[in-house]
Amino acid sequence: MRQIIYLCLLSCLALQLSAQENEEKKAATLVFHFFYNDFKTAQQIRTSSLKNVLDNHLWSKFGQMQMGFGFNYLKGITTKIDAVATLDGSSTDYLYKDGTTHGSSALLLDANAGVNLKLLTDRHKVVPYLSAGLGASLYNGKSGFYLPLGAGIQFNLFNEAFVLTNVQYRNALTSAVNNHFQYSIGVGASLGKKKAKPGKAEEPVIVPVPVKKEIIDLTKDFVIAVKDEVTGQPLPYVEVVVSGPEGKRVSGKTDADGRVTFNALTPGDYTVSGLLNNVNTSVLPIKKDSFETNDKQLNLTLTHNDPRFTLSGIVVNKTKNIPEGGAEINVSNDTRSSIVTQQSHAGDGIFRVQLEAGSDFTVVGKKASYISNIEKISTKGLNRSATLYVKLELGIEEAKAGQSIQLSNIYFETGKANLNTGVSSDLDRLIQFLKDNPASRLEIQGHTDNIGGLEVNNRLSQARANSVVDYLTKKGIDRNQLIAKGYGPSLPVADNATAEGRTKNRRVVMKVIQ
Repeated sequence: MRQIIYLCLLSCLALQLSAQENEEKKAATLVFHFFYNDFKTAQQIRTSSLKNVLDNHLWSKFGQMQMGFGFNYLKGITTKIDAVATLDGSSTDYLYKDGTTHGSSALLLDANAGVNLKLLTDRHKVVPYLSAGLGASLYNGKSGFYLPLGAGIQFNLFNEAFVLTNVQYRNALTSAVNNHFQYSIGVGASLGKKKAKPGKAEEPVIVPVPVKKEIIDLTKDFVIAVKDEVTGQPLPYVEVVVSGPEGKRVSGKTDADGRVTFNALTPGDYTVSGLLNNVNTSVLPIKKDSFETNDKQLNLTLTHNDPRFTLSGIVVNKTKNIPEGGAEINVSNDTRSSIVTQQSHAGDGIFRVQLEAGSDFTVVGKKASYISNIEKISTKGLNRSATLYVKLELGIEEAKAGQSIQLSNIYFETGKANLNTGVSSDLDRLIQFLKDNPASRLEIQGHTDNIGGLEVNNRLSQARANSVVDYLTKKGIDRNQLIAKGYGPSLPVADNATAEGRTKNRRVVMKVIQ
């Protein structure tokens, strides 16, 4: 039995490989068929095995099966795939999964939808096919779903009608339905216009007619799109070069939509290429005969394959809440101990840096008289086939003479001046600012709420300001750049009557002296 099945499959595959003709899709077709449902054989296979059924000749005879009638509606999706909808009805004494029957015959309704996957097109007389879909049945008030899988042969009768044979195994998906086989044969005809019988076509007589040649403008606009090869996303800022005859060369950068246009190029052989982040795009050769059309433009696509991620960042001036250009951005790969420097664009504050996979990064900005946030990002766990861009907003604040900036991320032990350096990220901001602006001098201010005595709070605020200054000098900052001063509860920024207000008043502030 297995050898027969393998032989059939190999035969079908050979027929499939030999069939290369282009053909019209099947028109809407209605098929009337009759069938036999075989519940007993499927039950034997389910409770024992297929080998046991074959070895002991337990396959049901047609007289032991239930006969019924139905309709198929077929419509071609492609030349080798037909959509199929089926409605069947039969009088059945239903065999349930536990081996019991209903006890008397009742109406079994089946409806299913699926596809026929043909190995040849409809122009062939004999077409093997596979079928699959999803079905539902209704019997004695109980309904359920099953999965019909099968194979069949379609016979083409003089391009006028089809005969379809099919064997299906219907695998139950819900408890109210039992597995069973269905064997069917039906005859159908197209609901639309019948196919014309092939005949010998007469050779047309071609009479040459003199045509006055029109003078057309053969110059072309090259519209070039550049996309990421892996994700298909458009790539801006790609330097695209068009090289042409006699050393002609034009270049330009793609816009935000990943496109660039070169206007009115004269006929000739050209080569189109691009470069982004020191990685070349694909190369397109354009032949002179491509200009011999009335189309005004040639639409071309280049692909770019860079395995790295792209950090798409924007620098925002938090003092004015606007993009900030001219900032130097340092992106440190903490995993590989490397650093890349980029500058934010004037006007939009945008910067882009390539990020290696599986790495952690630190991002910080630098601009005279500004203090930058320090951001941590990572490409660990990111899938390059799904993600191209890593987004980041980097905030910087103006730090000119006379300005005060609250440092919200500096923490002390409760009631003490001991710094909690593990979570006080603004200490690193201060160090970076003072190193980038060695001519600046800061007053480090300590502030408290009004809980406790005035003298105690004044001492605590001064001690906390001193702790910050001491920490900065230990990290290499010139002591002459710093002044420590405690203000106690004298300069509140919120109401000390509430817990939230007191939390806001317990703070460290940097004031720029020069």
